[in-house]
Amino acid sequence: MGLGCAAAEEGNFGMAGMHGSYAANMAIMECDLLIGLGVRFDDRVTGIVSEFAPKAAIVQFDVDPAEINKNVRVDYRVCGDLRWSMPLFAGQVCAEGGRLKQRFLSWRKHLIGLNREKPLCYHKDDKVVMPQQVIETVNDLADKDAIVVTDVGQHQMWTAQFYKFRQSRRLMTSGGLGTMGYGLPAAIGAKLGQPERQVILFTGDGSIMMNCQEFATAADYEVPVKVIVLHNHVLGMVAQWQRMFYGQRYSQSLLNGKTDFVKLAEAMGVKGYRVDRPEQLKPVLEEALAFDGAVLVDVMVPDIEDVLPMVPGGKRLDQMVLGDEM
Repeated sequence: MGLGCAAAEEGNFGMAGMHGSYAANMAIMECDLLIGLGVRFDDRVTGIVSEFAPKAAIVQFDVDPAEINKNVRVDYRVCGDLRWSMPLFAGQVCAEGGRLKQRFLSWRKHLIGLNREKPLCYHKDDKVVMPQQVIETVNDLADKDAIVVTDVGQHQMWTAQFYKFRQSRRLMTSGGLGTMGYGLPAAIGAKLGQPERQVILFTGDGSIMMNCQEFATAADYEVPVKVIVLHNHVLGMVAQWQRMFYGQRYSQSLLNGKTDFVKLAEAMGVKGYRVDRPEQLKPVLEEALAFDGAVLVDVMVPDIEDVLPMVPGGKRLDQMVLGDEM
């Protein structure tokens, strides 16, 4: 056993919300100014709404007036397209220049300390492949400007936590409706739209069954998407809630099907690989990412691994379940 931790990079504090990093969630709770750009302030972001960002003046930028004050009461609102509102705002900030930078140095130092104190971590095991380990290994091997797509579930959260996005507009995910099955068609569309870029899909064994027939589309039209299945035999996010809050009374979340994803993909003309031991992970991913065509990599991961931190329903962002390793 060992411990894997995401690097706590200066200035990169991760996402905030239900599965946000410790530093990001504490920043929301402690800040005196919060600026939301096109954010809906839904319950996955806020935790208990009445105690969200209690010390902050909140500014909300949104093109849709119906979103302003819908969930969180804000102090200042800017209703309009970010293409004109943000340059005006940025111009005002830049005019302050060095004075603002000096004022924020102590705040940044505080957040960097929080990030180092409680980074995103997970237990490594030399006998099983951990899902976070898969994300980190793909991150190390993938092209630096790769487009990453996810379906919906635990793999989606682990991707947000452990994949180091180096450029904007490189993540496609169903973050609003939360639609299982979104991933493979979206990945094919991304590759057709940006054929010069590597396109990688992280999905789960539940999500991939929603639109697995699109492997035939990828093969027939020679769309070389790379599909990584985190295969844990459960609907991971549902099972996590049932495990943590419902006494492990699992209902309709255990996937005991006998589908062989490698054979399924190969039957449709897509190259298939399987990984079930840690020593296989890197060499198989290297081969799969270098393969000139569509690929599925079916990676067996534990069925009881939780996405942490986690803010339980009805709790504040600073009331996170962190886990023993954090």
